[in-house]
Amino acid sequence: MLRFIRKLFAPAPLAAQGFGITDRGMVRENNEDNFGIMDGAKIFMVADGMGGHNGGEVASRTAVDTLVSHFNPETVSRIRGNPAAIRHALIKGFEAANETVTRMAEANPDLEGMGCTMVCAMIDGHTLHSCHVGDARCYLLPPDGELKQITTDHTTMVQLQAALESEETLPEMPQRNVVTRVIGYPFPEPPEYHAVPLVPGSRVLLCSDGLWSMLDEKEMAAFINGASSPKDACEKLVAEGNRAGGTDNITALVIFC
Repeated sequence: MLRFIRKLFAPAPLAAQGFGITDRGMVRENNEDNFGIMDGAKIFMVADGMGGHNGGEVASRTAVDTLVSHFNPETVSRIRGNPAAIRHALIKGFEAANETVTRMAEANPDLEGMGCTMVCAMIDGHTLHSCHVGDARCYLLPPDGELKQITTDHTTMVQLQAALESEETLPEMPQRNVVTRVIGYPFPEPPEYHAVPLVPGSRVLLCSDGLWSMLDEKEMAAFINGASSPKDACEKLVAEGNRAGGTDNITALVIFC
């Protein structure tokens, strides 16, 4: 009864118009990024693949497809308006994607070692729910505000920075920055979840590291704020990412609320 009353007097849910573009970039021979948009469910996702042969592309596409299947109409209807259920469903979806990609790699020697980073966002009412592994990012751009990174990169560099700030014993680090949580490998920790409030006019960006490694937050915010639509924002972001060097595949998915 209490849940019914809350729904009855809750403000109207925010609209969520999303659009995504993925691009090979200026250096890579193929594109291992993928994204998914579930308009009716207001669920959006970006995955960035890694692995030899075509493994990265297979991993990212499989992860996206698994997550889309996981959020069937029955599941979405059941969790809508229930933050705890949304959190549980997002984490379970990532676990299902991880299991599916892992099994495919084990069954096919050509796909051995494949994996992907992934970020997913669900807009429910006036709340942005996000879940991710790796360094695919979710940003929030409120009206008249600054672009804010919601996710935390799961990388050795971030681990090192956290250890330095806490004055703990430094962990042993590899010679280069690598992701520490990915789809396709056992999770050392669960996928990371966040819930943040939204107001009308907010804009959300999901992207692979091929975008944020090319443009800083002020540049990305300017292109998103200056865009007439999510499609316009994505086109500008990808074009500028390539203009800045395009050293990796670039995926941008922008949502106008």
